[in-house]
This record gives sequence, structure tokens and C-alpha cells, in this order.
Amino acid sequence: MVRLPSGGTAAGRKLGGKIKTADKKSMSSQQWIKRQLADPWSERARAEGWRSRAAFKLIEIDDRMHLIKRGSRVVDLGAAPGGWVQVALDRGAAEVVGIDLLMVEPIPGATLIQGDFTEDGMDQVVLDALGGPPDLVLSDMAHNTVGHRQTDHLKIIALIEIAADFAIRTLKPGGSFVAKNFQGGDAGAC
Repeated sequence: MVRLPSGGTAAGRKLGGKIKTADKKSMSSQQWIKRQLADPWSERARAEGWRSRAAFKLIEIDDRMHLIKRGSRVVDLGAAPGGWVQVALDRGAAEVVGIDLLMVEPIPGATLIQGDFTEDGMDQVVLDALGGPPDLVLSDMAHNTVGHRQTDHLKIIALIEIAADFAIRTLKPGGSFVAKNFQGGDAGAC
């Protein structure tokens, strides 16, 4: 005889119930929400006050590479929902500017800009808000995926190239650049 779980985490319960606003969302959105609610990293992020599970990715990178210095200036390209901004502030960055197409709820200590970083002049808007050249440029920019791995990979690479160009032009000497890449295309061939 199998008994239903009587407690535990959302991940352990598999959250098989209905989503309250399901009638307003597509099936793929409903499935994504269920995966997020059942994901142990997302659950841990919520419990620890991070805005997203992506915070753990940056924490792991920074633990290894020590990129976020006390008093540093940090730019976060593709900042929504704000997990990387939170980590940068938590680790001692003095100035953090995030930009995203989506609105990001305010984060005390950060300047958040809603806009398209790929538009002409937005790089200067970010630099003006930062108050000087960055010590660290983070790029978690992503496009809306189309479901075709090679196409999605190429679109991410294009965004990384835009972010890398910004980093090369603006970083302080000795500064660092971190970008997220979807696996796909020829990613394994390098």
C-alpha cells in the first residue's frame, strides 16, 4: 500500500494540484510554474530570500573566482528578477545597476532600469547610472526561446557578444565579465 505524503517540501510533494490562475496561462506556462514550484533550488532560493535560483549560480562562480569585491561597481545585464543584483549587493558591491526588458521590483541599494540594453544609447544610460566604469559586468540576458536548441543557442550567443562588447569597452583594467550560456548548437565542440 502506498500512502500520500503527509508533509515535506514542495519538491517532495511533486505539486500535482491545479494552479489557481491556470485558466489565464498557456499549458507550457502552467508546466513551467509547476516545475519552478517543485524545484529544490527554487524552493531554497525562496526560503533564503533570493529572488531566483540563479543567485546560487553567481554565488558558486564568485566563491570560486572572487569577482565581487567590496566597494566595486557592478552591472547586471538581463537583471530580472534580480537574484544576481541581490548577490552582488550581499557580497559588498557599492554600486549595482541592473537593466532588463522586464520591470524588476526595487532592490534597496541598486539602480534598476527597465529597457532594452541592445538599443542605441542604453549602454551610456547604464554607465551614467553606475557613476563610473564597472569592475564587473554580469550578463544573464536571455531571449524568449523558440524550442529549437540550435536557434536558441545562436540567439543567446548574439546577446553574449553584445554584452562582451560592452564589457570590453567599459570595464576598469583588471575587471571581469561573466555571461550565462544555454547549452546547444556547438557548445560542446569547444
